[in-house]
Amino acid sequence: MEKECKGVIHKVVAGDTLYKISKLYGVRLIDVMKENPFVNVYNLQPGDEICVPTEIYEEEERRYFTARTGETFGSLLEEISSDIASLMDFNKELYDMPIPLGTIIRIPPNDSNNN
Repeated sequence: MEKECKGVIHKVVAGDTLYKISKLYGVRLIDVMKENPFVNVYNLQPGDEICVPTEIYEEEERRYFTARTGETFGSLLEEISSDIASLMDFNKELYDMPIPLGTIIRIPPNDSNNN
């Protein structure tokens, strides 16, 4: 019986490598390899199907999440039962994430009573 893919199926095209596929979907190479233990990484053929994990999973007491199409920070926070401050503290690289041009961000009022 074939293992169910908990993610998306990527059809290999000429020139694909597991590394290239992992970068395309923004997942760790090791996770793609774990989902495809019987794939000959040195001989990928066009038409081969690779499972790319895109769901939350646990490993060594760490949880990972790969964003899916249409995912928002709000839906992610709801799914993982967290808040934005905790998520940012645990993922410092989010501070460098570009904000889409034209995004309007509401700034909370300054609570300090300076002058």
